[in-house]
Amino acid sequence: MYLTKFKSTGSVVSSSDKFGAKMHQVASRFFHSYSRGVFVGTGSGVVAQYFMPAPIPFVFVEKHPDFVRQFHERFGSHTPLLGKDFFTLPIDENTDGLANCLIVSCMPVTGPFYSEKLVKHFRDALNTGSTIVQMSYTPFVRQIRLFERLQKEGFRIERVATVLLNVPPASVFVLRKA
Repeated sequence: MYLTKFKSTGSVVSSSDKFGAKMHQVASRFFHSYSRGVFVGTGSGVVAQYFMPAPIPFVFVEKHPDFVRQFHERFGSHTPLLGKDFFTLPIDENTDGLANCLIVSCMPVTGPFYSEKLVKHFRDALNTGSTIVQMSYTPFVRQIRLFERLQKEGFRIERVATVLLNVPPASVFVLRKA
């Protein structure tokens, strides 16, 4: 469920550079704790580009074929992009596994994108020691059903930043095992 307008696919207005920098700043707090990262929901790469030169290697994941095409056109085929659905990623320590790694997510998780399958996949990744840095256009934890469910199960969810100069404004959350 993506918006398509003319020849580009994506959000109404692409994420601002300030938002990409903020996502990277928040995620960088955890670079020393992990040997690798997985970036899910890369879209056209506006935010993901900040993670290409990170001190830990990231694999980028995007399921939508139009975004995969845009990403490769913009960054070349040498950047490791997996054209996969988040739910197909294993909970293990392989390159594209979600266990014991830093997960950076620009994947939508609210409204029609919420599912029990999403809760389970996030829970399983968090239970292996992973940290998730998740963006959302919804600014408060209590407004995000996924976060509310994970909090009830004992996970720590914290909104650490909001970028008002993004259209729409976007918040960055950190999800961790308590």
